[in-house]
Amino acid sequence: MPHVPPPNSAIAELAEALGEDSARELVDMFLGSFEAVLRDLNAGDHEQRKRAAHSLKSSARIVGAGVLSNRMAELEARLTNTAGDVTHEDITATIEEFERIAVSLRAFARQSGA
Repeated sequence: MPHVPPPNSAIAELAEALGEDSARELVDMFLGSFEAVLRDLNAGDHEQRKRAAHSLKSSARIVGAGVLSNRMAELEARLTNTAGDVTHEDITATIEEFERIAVSLRAFARQSGA
């Protein structure tokens, strides 16, 4: 399998600071936790949804998924500052953006450090 370089500058910085294996581990954790965070975002109580948005905002930023991080920042603000809630459109857009960025993240994460 050919070497897949870090897919964005945020992961390249992680790889430089922590090593590629650790960066891959962090990316893999991000990918693996998405389903649970999405479930909390979709079905949790108001506070749980706000925590899920905050968590996904932070982890997305760490792996260089800026669009997803910004989307979650807006959702977190809506859940914090108003009586707003998570809509079906929020969930759909979140899944679509995750799937868009997950392709390159999965390719990077699935390599061993050989």
